[in-house]
Amino acid sequence: MADTATSKYFLTTEEKLKHFVIEALERSGVSHAHAEVVADVLVEADLRGIESHGVARLDSYYIARIRSGHLNPQPNYHVVRETKTSVVYDADNGLGHPVSKMAMEAVIAKAQEYGAAFGGVRNSNHYGIAGYYAMMALPHDMIGMSSTNSVKYAAATFGREVTLGTNPFAFAVPAGSEPSFVLDFATTTVPKGKIEVYKRKHKELEPGWAIDSHGNMTEDPDEALHGALLPLGGFGTEGGGHKGYGLGLLADILCGVLSGGAFGPSLPFADETKEGAISHWFGAFRVDGFRDVKAFKDDMDAELRYYKDSAVARGAQRIMTAGEPEILKAAYNRQYGIPVHGKVWDGLNRLAGELDIDFNLPK
Repeated sequence: MADTATSKYFLTTEEKLKHFVIEALERSGVSHAHAEVVADVLVEADLRGIESHGVARLDSYYIARIRSGHLNPQPNYHVVRETKTSVVYDADNGLGHPVSKMAMEAVIAKAQEYGAAFGGVRNSNHYGIAGYYAMMALPHDMIGMSSTNSVKYAAATFGREVTLGTNPFAFAVPAGSEPSFVLDFATTTVPKGKIEVYKRKHKELEPGWAIDSHGNMTEDPDEALHGALLPLGGFGTEGGGHKGYGLGLLADILCGVLSGGAFGPSLPFADETKEGAISHWFGAFRVDGFRDVKAFKDDMDAELRYYKDSAVARGAQRIMTAGEPEILKAAYNRQYGIPVHGKVWDGLNRLAGELDIDFNLPK
């Protein structure tokens, strides 16, 4: 099938997209239970408008690595170290999503008993959106946290060599009648997946997102993909780039160094196929360890409304708090259909043919 127009999107439903992801993974050797978790995380990303971490990665990353023998479809996820308030899993070079959900569930269970807990995962792979795991704490009236290191895409402040991953952090805080505060951000200016999205759409990058292989700032996605992302804050220190660099390094320490997994020098570059090189970190703590939950949520509502009700800048329509745009996007996409970019759609169609799956995705 020829590529569709680069600007065209196709609509499908949450149920159909999850069913397709599950079937594709199962036919690639992944267990049904693990495939369900991966599908839930990927489709949640697309629902929330984070298309760089959604089904676009199914064929090009997860299934491609399974086929090449660089990702274990039937891993033995197991605990390698545990205390009353901490746990570390070895992912056995398996998919990062199922083991991360296991780890966060264990962290939440420990926090329910002891007030707070933390967890790590080593020898893993890409785990999707960090916010998914942080948000798992919300129904339990807890504050959730998650981070992961990644293959290397970014340069350190004042560097031109690729040394850091996009290394995101996510924090989820419950509220009352207001949407929960969910802060999910890469510690680079943008995630590498966004550069890929811009390349797919033949769009120029925003200034200050990336440098080329010579260390010069570039707005060309191809040059950026052969160069490096910049830390959050951009080039140098005047815009705060050193702060993004510090946060990215902190993520690598919490995820890789603390779990006994790969970090810094041992992390692979984007074009390498090193196995099980990614590590994750999770945390949760009970709000009632600090104060009454109802009173906390009432104050959270007041806190969030204070910013949302403040004066709007010229040309802007409204002020939102972290997590609210994604909630609105998910509600819209559930009602009208999840948009899938034409090139991703073509890839899923090709994958369906290769795996002998009925491509029944159109809404």
